[in-house]
Amino acid sequence: MASLSPLSKAPFVARLLGFLGLLPFLVGGLGVWLPLLGDLRFALPIMVLAYAALIASFLGGVRWGAAMQASSGANSGTQARHFVLSIVPSLIALVAFLLPLPQAFTLLIIMFLAQAVLDVMAAETGELADWYAPLRLALTSVAILSMASLIWHSLTH
Repeated sequence: MASLSPLSKAPFVARLLGFLGLLPFLVGGLGVWLPLLGDLRFALPIMVLAYAALIASFLGGVRWGAAMQASSGANSGTQARHFVLSIVPSLIALVAFLLPLPQAFTLLIIMFLAQAVLDVMAAETGELADWYAPLRLALTSVAILSMASLIWHSLTH
């Protein structure tokens, strides 16, 4: 099982950029509930949807990079599987744009969870740095909670 040890094992810049990368999720997930934002609140779900799609592509890129790094030691079938899995998050994000917002965010939450499981497993096998799993789980948790907030808001307002 991946260690959920303190995030201090992750390089400072990775932690900083990762947590700064949560700002759009937090602004959207919390901002829709703030009447003082006026009409801006109505743009926030679309902003988060677009940003989540970008992050989905980034997460796929992590898998692509790991497959490239493992090219010398991995068999061609394993490497091909990793390359195929690396494009799935982008394709799922594209499908999310075709769905109503609650379903789009539900699909993205499922994708973020599935990708997190794959990333934790990859960290356990040494395909990804050991510090990546705890950082990834922390970042994914906040992103998912923010998208869940947007689902809840869309269903209650």
